[in-house]
Amino acid sequence: MPGLGIAYGNLVRAYLARQRTGDLERALVLAKTLASSQPEAAEPQYVVGVVLMQLRRFSDAAGAYEATLRLDAAHHGAHVNGVHCLQQLPPDDEVARRRLEAVARGGVAAGLWANWMQRPPHLVKRLTSRPWWDKGEFAWCALLEEQYPQIRDEVLRLRRKPASFTPVGGRAAHDHTLVAAGEWREYPLFGNGQKYAENCARCPVTAGTMERVSAAIGLAMAGGGETLFSTLRPGTHLRPHCGSTNTRLTAHLGIVIPPGCSIRAGNEWREWREGEVLVFDDSWEHEVRHRGGEDRVVLLINFWHPELAEHERRIELDTWGYQPI
Repeated sequence: MPGLGIAYGNLVRAYLARQRTGDLERALVLAKTLASSQPEAAEPQYVVGVVLMQLRRFSDAAGAYEATLRLDAAHHGAHVNGVHCLQQLPPDDEVARRRLEAVARGGVAAGLWANWMQRPPHLVKRLTSRPWWDKGEFAWCALLEEQYPQIRDEVLRLRRKPASFTPVGGRAAHDHTLVAAGEWREYPLFGNGQKYAENCARCPVTAGTMERVSAAIGLAMAGGGETLFSTLRPGTHLRPHCGSTNTRLTAHLGIVIPPGCSIRAGNEWREWREGEVLVFDDSWEHEVRHRGGEDRVVLLINFWHPELAEHERRIELDTWGYQPI
């Protein structure tokens, strides 16, 4: 009964658009009814996953996406949303980890990704890809390291007023879900298409130095990345995850680095060092563990991938992300 299926689908979308818990529960009933009536169709199973994901029932949602992939192994949304949901489960859940790897490897087999550990929603396959990059490839990294003493002084002054750093997630709600344990705070300088003028005025050396890095400022002002001070409290664990695209890279300037802080990109763990820059591709799976005894602070910088031409940047930016319904 195609007409009934269309009507149910429209009702599900209407309830999803309202984003109230009661409406989402109604949407789930309708979505499951539709999926039951079309057991050989992938899309109704996928819609069940979308509703469950909105309800934050991540394991159940992943199950619906896995069901979708059994019917359509190349379904892009089911791969992207499936790994997202499985990443929300406890990091020490070995069963969830195996499920995630299976979905991701299926994405590789379907041609969506080239490596199961690099699984962004948006991937430009022609770009050089590796988890860790040599900072020597970017001349401005040396500039940051030269300015480190002044940048550190500015950060230490800011930290005398702890309220200056706000919890991550206030500007981008998804980022809060990355915190498996502990506390992650930020002090933004550039991002979301704007310069945070008041914040920049409090750390003029840092802001002035960054304004000389066109690959970072251009990305931040285009709304595709950010530059900020990032602080982690002792005991913080940022769960394994992949960024949204491989058209940008990320640099960290170590500012306050106690012993016991490490970051993994791909399969390789590294430690920050004060006054030194690390460069990695956050579209590869990465995670952070802080086992030290005091706050860790870095200057975090997103910047355009060096192989992406100026005229291509806006085009790629417009294709980022994946809206499930």
